[in-house]
Amino acid sequence: MDCLELDIHQLILSDFAENIGHSKNSANTQSLDVSIDLVTSQVETRAVSDQEQKEQQYERVFMSYSRVQCNIGFAELAVNLPNAHVAETVPVLIDILRDIPHIDFDRCLAWDEWSPPDQSAFATVSALLRIASLSPTYRADCITAIENFVSDIVAKLQSATSSDILSQFAPCFHGFYRAIISISFPWSIQEWTRLAQQLNKLFLSDVVEGLNRLLVDVLRGSEQDPEGVLFVQTFLARYISRSRPLSGYFIVCCVIEAQWTILTQALIPSAVPLAEESPEFVEAEAANRAWKSLVHEPVSDEVDHDELFNTAAQETFGCAMQSFSKLLLQIEEMDTQPSEDSYAWETMSESLKLAAVCSRALGALDNSLFSRLQLLLSEDSPVSDNLVQEAALKATAVIVRKFPEHAAKLAAHLRKFVTSPLPIFEFELGIGTYRTAPLVAAARCLALCVDLAPGDDLIMSYMYSLLNQIPATSKEGFGSLASPVNEISDASTLYSLDSGLRGLTEDEKRLVGMSTISVVTRLALEFHDEEVTRLTVSMLLQRLRSAEPAVEAAIAYNLVDLALKAPESSFVDIIKAFSVINRSANRGDQRFSNNQVLAAQTRLAQELCRRPELYEAYLTELLGLFCDKGVAIQNSAIVKTGVKVDDLIEELASLLLPIDALLCHADLHISANPPSLLTTLFRNVWFLCVLFQFTSDDSNQLAMSWKLPALARIAARTPPIVLEEAHDTIVSDLEYNPVIRKEYAEIVIHKHRDLLIKHISLRHSEIRGLLPGQIVFLLAMHDIERFRSGAGLPASLATYFVNNSLNKSVNVVQCMDAVAEKVIRECVIDLNGLAAKQALPDNLSEELRSLLIASTHRVSRARDVASKYLNRLITSFPSLTCNPPLVFAALETLTLLRRACDNEFLNEDAPTYTFSSDRMDLTLQLTDDYAARNEMLSQLLRDSNGWFELALGRAPVELHATLQSYLSLHQAVSLSEPSDLGPSVALEFVKAFGPIDRRLASFSKMLPPRRDRARVAAAQLASKAYFGGETSGFRLSRLLDPTRGDTEATPQELELLLNRMAVVTREVAEKKRILKPDDLKRLLFRCASIIIDLKTCHYELLHYLVALPFETFTSTAISAGVEVWSWVISERPQYEVVLLSELTTSWIETIEQKRGIFSTNLNYADPFYHSVEYSPSDGEYVQRNIKAAKRQLIPHTLILQLLFSRLQAARYRKLGIMHLLQRLALKSVRAHAHMSTHPLAREARFSLLLFSFEVLRSSYLDMHSESQLRNSLYRAAFAWFTVRPQWSYGANRIQIDTDVKILSEFLSYLQTDKIRGFADISSFIAIHAAPSASYYQDLLKDINAPLRLLVENEMFRLSVWTNPTNDVRRGADYVGTGERVMTDLSWADTIRQVWRVDPAIAVNMAERFHSATVQNEVTRLVRSNTREVLDVPEALQFLIGERLDQGVRRDLKHLLLWAPIPPVMAITFFETRYSNDPLLLQYAHRVLEQHPVDLTFFFVPQVVQALRHDDLGYVAHFIFETAKISQLFCHQIIWNMKANCYKDDAAEVEDPMKPQLDRTTDLVVAALSGEAREFYDREFTFFNEVTSISGKLKPFIKKTKPEKKTKIDEEMAKIRVDVGVYLPSNPDGVVVDIDKKSGRPLQSHAKAPFMATFKVRKTHTVVVEDSDALAEDSPMGEVQEEYDVWQAAIFKVGDDCRQDMLALQIIAMFKNIFSSVGLTVYLFPYRVTATAPGCGVIDVVPNATSRDEMGRAKVNDLLDFFVAKYGGEDTVEFQHARLNFIQSMAAYSVACYILQIKDRHNGNIMIDGEGHIVHVDFGFLFDIGPGGVKFEPNSFKLTHEMVILMGGRNSQGYQLFQQLTVKAFLAIRPYADQLVNSVHLMLETGLPSFKGEPTIKRLRDRFALELNERQAADWMMAIVRNAHENVRSTAYDEFQRLQNGIPYK
Repeated sequence: MDCLELDIHQLILSDFAENIGHSKNSANTQSLDVSIDLVTSQVETRAVSDQEQKEQQYERVFMSYSRVQCNIGFAELAVNLPNAHVAETVPVLIDILRDIPHIDFDRCLAWDEWSPPDQSAFATVSALLRIASLSPTYRADCITAIENFVSDIVAKLQSATSSDILSQFAPCFHGFYRAIISISFPWSIQEWTRLAQQLNKLFLSDVVEGLNRLLVDVLRGSEQDPEGVLFVQTFLARYISRSRPLSGYFIVCCVIEAQWTILTQALIPSAVPLAEESPEFVEAEAANRAWKSLVHEPVSDEVDHDELFNTAAQETFGCAMQSFSKLLLQIEEMDTQPSEDSYAWETMSESLKLAAVCSRALGALDNSLFSRLQLLLSEDSPVSDNLVQEAALKATAVIVRKFPEHAAKLAAHLRKFVTSPLPIFEFELGIGTYRTAPLVAAARCLALCVDLAPGDDLIMSYMYSLLNQIPATSKEGFGSLASPVNEISDASTLYSLDSGLRGLTEDEKRLVGMSTISVVTRLALEFHDEEVTRLTVSMLLQRLRSAEPAVEAAIAYNLVDLALKAPESSFVDIIKAFSVINRSANRGDQRFSNNQVLAAQTRLAQELCRRPELYEAYLTELLGLFCDKGVAIQNSAIVKTGVKVDDLIEELASLLLPIDALLCHADLHISANPPSLLTTLFRNVWFLCVLFQFTSDDSNQLAMSWKLPALARIAARTPPIVLEEAHDTIVSDLEYNPVIRKEYAEIVIHKHRDLLIKHISLRHSEIRGLLPGQIVFLLAMHDIERFRSGAGLPASLATYFVNNSLNKSVNVVQCMDAVAEKVIRECVIDLNGLAAKQALPDNLSEELRSLLIASTHRVSRARDVASKYLNRLITSFPSLTCNPPLVFAALETLTLLRRACDNEFLNEDAPTYTFSSDRMDLTLQLTDDYAARNEMLSQLLRDSNGWFELALGRAPVELHATLQSYLSLHQAVSLSEPSDLGPSVALEFVKAFGPIDRRLASFSKMLPPRRDRARVAAAQLASKAYFGGETSGFRLSRLLDPTRGDTEATPQELELLLNRMAVVTREVAEKKRILKPDDLKRLLFRCASIIIDLKTCHYELLHYLVALPFETFTSTAISAGVEVWSWVISERPQYEVVLLSELTTSWIETIEQKRGIFSTNLNYADPFYHSVEYSPSDGEYVQRNIKAAKRQLIPHTLILQLLFSRLQAARYRKLGIMHLLQRLALKSVRAHAHMSTHPLAREARFSLLLFSFEVLRSSYLDMHSESQLRNSLYRAAFAWFTVRPQWSYGANRIQIDTDVKILSEFLSYLQTDKIRGFADISSFIAIHAAPSASYYQDLLKDINAPLRLLVENEMFRLSVWTNPTNDVRRGADYVGTGERVMTDLSWADTIRQVWRVDPAIAVNMAERFHSATVQNEVTRLVRSNTREVLDVPEALQFLIGERLDQGVRRDLKHLLLWAPIPPVMAITFFETRYSNDPLLLQYAHRVLEQHPVDLTFFFVPQVVQALRHDDLGYVAHFIFETAKISQLFCHQIIWNMKANCYKDDAAEVEDPMKPQLDRTTDLVVAALSGEAREFYDREFTFFNEVTSISGKLKPFIKKTKPEKKTKIDEEMAKIRVDVGVYLPSNPDGVVVDIDKKSGRPLQSHAKAPFMATFKVRKTHTVVVEDSDALAEDSPMGEVQEEYDVWQAAIFKVGDDCRQDMLALQIIAMFKNIFSSVGLTVYLFPYRVTATAPGCGVIDVVPNATSRDEMGRAKVNDLLDFFVAKYGGEDTVEFQHARLNFIQSMAAYSVACYILQIKDRHNGNIMIDGEGHIVHVDFGFLFDIGPGGVKFEPNSFKLTHEMVILMGGRNSQGYQLFQQLTVKAFLAIRPYADQLVNSVHLMLETGLPSFKGEPTIKRLRDRFALELNERQAADWMMAIVRNAHENVRSTAYDEFQRLQNGIPYK
């Protein structure tokens, strides 16, 4: 390598050493050792004889440059070697260092930075220091070597020849110096002492003088050795060029700095960081760190100062002071300043530092040093050099840290110093810096002194004192502008002059002011006190506009530094002040020039990366400033003030600089949906840029080289300047834009119009009619997108078309299309040019991905433009389709669009708007219009096929590889997942071939059908997977047994795998482990692969292969199991019997463990067996239930698919397998009693039945065995009908269709079922022989016909549910033949047959079939066979009927054992119609006590009414006992009993049951004791205090609202909130606070209702779900969380609230019903609680606005309100709100119809924050209306504006409304009895809505119970048609408007 030049040899060795360091922990030690030997073998050191070692006399030895480089390389390598090599390395390094002073270095100038001797000394000393730091064992040897080296070098510097000193020994010493000041090391005091003793020799005068005249001595010998002199001159010149002159003072300076660096590290251990193995080298890092520690940290008192140290320190101190004094004397005697090469100033500076450190080390302050420092820091300083005075300040800081008693004196001295007009404080204006190094040092030193000085508020005192120096520089005549911050009140403070300034010139005053500004700024930054910073900012801002330009510039510069540290409020003040100055700039008056402020604004923008949280605030300010100045320029041009407009425009252009600087920060992220203000500002900025022609190339008068590039960068970061409707004012801005002055635009717009015509000449006629604002907008669009497309950012073009209002402007949008077309065309041209140079932008793929997403935009025009642009780009560059991210994104988008379209069938009642792909980090927000979704899918599918066809023709291999990668990533987690379109398309093109494969193309053409490369593609995919797995397996095998060479599984591997399978299976079974899907799948496939690979069957592994998925038992686990089981069977057919045997056993275990389909966790239950709550409908509840049901049911369904497949394969020749399947089928169907009855279990149960029937058909059985199996099958089928008829759960049309298909298949099995078994062979005589075939045939006939009838009815019900509106496009209802041919006789016979199978089926058939014969026969059977239906609650109604029949009294004894019925049904038995039968009353009492209190709590009003006829005291006893259990029940029952004591509001007409209520109340209250009594007292005291406000408000009824409010606030302030109290309307929450100012009087003529707000603490259940978890019961956990909510409540007095209570109670029951069937409609039954006669508490619907209030706010209609609140009709927010409206409208429509809720004017209809409609105020229902007249329609209110909001009569939204309304009606019909009875129990309250029994009859009639499901659906559709825009609703709204002023349009 000796031939290498330019120091490449050394670079190679250095990099080699670094690489060794990176590899030192590598396991490959062999290669590491070889590499080390390669370097160490080249190292050479001198062989020293014993005599030489003894006499310390060495001869100098020549060493070539290459050998020196090897030694240097070894030193660099030594630091990076592993610890094992240290022992060998240190001696070599010591020898190298020992040799350096005795080497005659090659006179070579090939080095780059430092000469060989310099670099040798540096590298070796550095290496020894680092090793000594990391390995203390070698410290002594290393330090001794360094000390010896120093001794030798010092001797050489004193005695060697001038030439050698300059070319070898001085560089060696410089290398030592560099190492000392750069490598941190924990020196000891003793080590410093020894080094100081040697180094101090260089301070001697003769030594220094000798070193200073070295060059002179060399030049004298130029005649003897001219080449040598030339070499030395060249050598020295290279050092001088690096500011290292190698002179005597330079050597002394090095000595001084090295000494204080070592001493400081010895004094302060914390100055040395922790040792690192491979630290990054930083020049002078050790010295800088040491000095910083010296200033900030005290010297350790534990340092041992021995006599030797003290002597050395004193000697060193003396040398330093002597050196300073000598140099000062020499400089004073000189006529001129010393040259830079003399190093005089540097030496003096370092001398002061060393003297300060020695003084601090000795612990005694030398007076001469202190005086010297004071003199230097004064106006009388003999030195005026920055370095010296900066060093003096640093030395002062060190002194004051050690001797704080001098802090106060020095602080005052420094304050005077910094306010002196010294030359060192003069700024270097040329470079824009307004602070010098001495100023910074002075500020830091002053800050330290102030901090250490005794006294309070010194900081603020000094800050005020210094700040008062600034106003003295103000000039008269400078006008003062309004300050952006608050003015200080004391004006004298602002302009008081310090006496020290009076004798100064104006320039000196200016200098003082400017230096003071910098010092004040640095002080504020040093103190790190927000208050100080805020004060400084405030004071500087006040002086900013009153100061002359130079001072103003200094203030502006320093304000930037403060802004980067100040609190946000001060930051805002600063940027606003800058803006004020910039706005008021005047080019004609330099005093008001904004150049310096602009520079400050730009610097702030550049450095704001230190405060990224303030990006947006500053960006907003700059953009606003730009807009304001643009408007001001236009105003000036309009009024023609004489100002040169061109100059002002140029100033405006310069403001682009800070905007550009700010936007260039990489961490400034402007979101895709920024705040509308920011969008408007960006848009206006671009409008102004266009208006003033900044974007035009031909604006020569404003040409600036930086302008267009800056605009291009700004364009790249500009967010979309057009937002979607309702969030953007773009349309109005184009007509009346505040930043485009009409008068100015009219003057200049002709140029812009011509330019636009030039751009899009084909739209000449349209452009002529455009407004100026529209022209500017189009040009802005053109310019922004040209800039962006030129930078490879074309994706934003589609964003201009997202605003529908803008799209409606025909001329504008046509021009926009033309601009887009031009941009697209030119972009393609630009990109073609880049592509020709192979320089396409890297981000182009990401941009195409954004366009791909935009092609699915909700606004059709936006997606059309995006699709067009995307197509143009891809077809222009087909190879882009080989880019994996783009291809993957396109395929995933196809998948997501397919899912979006599927959503119409999977959950049609609740569209999903957002679809995401985590794999591709892709999210689509789609419209709810399914037609548009399907159109998008079709379009993208066509486009994608076209793109892939193009790619296939250009780069088929790359395309295939990319698609294969996609397919390998796209693995289905579960077999139950829907098929994805992306993989399907990928698979289609993976097997396709392109034109490049000409042979296949020819074959396909000549010999149809078309060929493909399916075999090759499959082989490639399989090979990749196989060899990838083989590699993993090989690695595993090698780890287990490195000696094996084959791939067969080792015994170790088998044992490990078996143990792992066993442990995992056990832990999953014990719920100790939750497996992730990937982990499970990997484990199962590894196990299966081993089983397949083994030569014999490993039964244990096979067991666990089946057991583990069954233990986990989720769809994911079973899917993986099915895959591996099928794989094992296909590869090892002989294992099939064993595997299916294990599978059968595991299946039977699920029966025993009641898992999956055999679990009753989710069984059907009456909705009123669950507690009914007053809360809004929870759509998430339905989705959670669906998810839980699928998790439970899908596993068995997947296994059945596998079993059905195995059955088809085994039915003809595998008897053993058939026996296993028969056993499985028989065991399963005999467990029908344990099967789930959830509506979604229909598919799984009937799939099992289909499988079992197929087993029956495929089996060869005798008649008896066949009959046993068949009978079990039929009983299992009948078991589905033992519960009440159910709809499907949720809105999954696919699920319903699947259910119907399965039922249809099952029905076909039933229709063709017959006896197939062969006759029994028996030795018994005929009489004992098995029955004949005819016997079995008769049995089959008896059970087959009823089952077919039930299945047909189930199919009919499902067909109605999936098509409730009878839409012909959805198909016709299924109508079976069985029911049509039934006669009364056959009905009766069928019921009896079914009864024999299971009485519950017969009972529920009465609900399925609306036949009197069925009803009568079921009644007869129940009454004649009562004991058989004791476990069927629904049968009780057939026993008892509407009234108690005397004929059934004998059977009432069975009631004591009857299953409980819902509470409200039990309460009805206390009515007189049941004659107070004791047995019936006992049963009702038992049922109420048996149900949880939470359930009966809801029916408190009905329980209270039951007291009316409680002659035997059962109800009173129930109330008394339950009140003991539940305090909440106790309180609610008391309030309700009090409310029912009177029939009228005024408590004048007693209710007949008042005595009974009083007695019961007294008994309940008297029974309270202890905590219960205390709680009662607290609660009722609190509530009485609140309600008493109404009474105290009555004297104020005639007064104004403010007076009423004042009284309410006064009374509420007296209320104290006790622990645990609650509002009666919120028993599920605790009041923790009251908003004492929330009282609000409500409108009333004679009463005093008011509203108040309370903070209520509630608890809710949060469902925590782990989407990756596999354990069956682990994914959904429930966590109870507390939360606080502010609940407003209305307290009414004099109004009967019981009717509202009843209406909301029924609505809450509706809500429970809807939830039970998974119907996603919305109701909000808010709470109303009657607490006394005519008194009550009403919860206020939160965050809701009445339609009346909208009208008063001049909202035209609901659509306008929704658009204003949620955005345009195409936004997701609007569509989601509209969906909420539809869902709530459907539910409330049914409620209004059933309850006949009237008075539905706009004041009683609310719209909440999410778009739901909520009805309030139920004063008129059932049989009354306002004024006693039922003027409103009998249906419900459905106005024109409601229909328009839904989308119009023929819209998708209105169709959904109709479907949901009919479904809701169908859902509540089966529960009509509970609903009607809840109302019937309240009949005797005398509420005005009741007109006796006819009210109840009409209520029941509205359920249309005599109709079947289709007839009922048609009935409800007729109601909807009647309601639609009913003229009576409109007329009533008009009446309310005229009568009460309630607007409705």
